[in-house]
Amino acid sequence: MADEHTHHHHHHRHKEDGATKFKRTSLAAIDRRKAIEKYGKIALFILAVLMGLAVVVAYKFL
Repeated sequence: MADEHTHHHHHHRHKEDGATKFKRTSLAAIDRRKAIEKYGKIALFILAVLMGLAVVVAYKFL
């Protein structure tokens, strides 16, 4: 039993390196781009519907 070793695992706080920071910011940019694209399309669709209604109202009532 004297040959057994007890291993102590120390958890060191590692400073974020350049690759990790690049990966995190790249993934955040991708998510941001997807959100902008999604909500931008919704906004443009709503705008197109409103413009279509404005055309119908303009020709029908004016």
